[in-house]
Amino acid sequence: MAELLVVVDMQNGFLRDGNLASDRCLAVLPAVLREVDEALAAGHRVLFTADTHEIDDAEFAVFPEHCVRGTHEADLVDELLPLLARDDVLLLRKRRYSALFETEMQGHLHRFGIDSVRICGVCTDICVLHTTADLRNRDFPVTVAVHATGTFEGPGHPADAVQEFSLMHLRRVLGARLDYG
Repeated sequence: MAELLVVVDMQNGFLRDGNLASDRCLAVLPAVLREVDEALAAGHRVLFTADTHEIDDAEFAVFPEHCVRGTHEADLVDELLPLLARDDVLLLRKRRYSALFETEMQGHLHRFGIDSVRICGVCTDICVLHTTADLRNRDFPVTVAVHATGTFEGPGHPADAVQEFSLMHLRRVLGARLDYG
């Protein structure tokens, strides 16, 4: 059996360009790069998720338009793109918060004999949390690399408080292990 590193939504649209881009999310990129390097060096597979929406996506009723298919926002950040050429790295496009919703992730977990997941990326309170919830509902042990997760600051979304609550929820409600690195 094997561990999978899931790297959530490290895309231009959350880190550098567009309506949801955030310096706070960009700040975790160096830690995410270390997580990826360590996972690959240990012989683990890495799965990058990419939030990818159609122009008229229902999610835009909740969040501003972002990461529309075919745009620069929907691409992984440049630092991660070269890794997609590797056989042990996968890219999973998703249209909702959880990477398991209407994607082939469940098949990848079984195909590669994954028995535990380590997760990092953005946003802790949205896609990291919902992906973790769906993994835990399938009885996968999940470790959250806290130093390599982050969320944005915005009106009605105080990043520090949201991050703290999300981590507590991940640990106490979902049963994820928190690794502060």
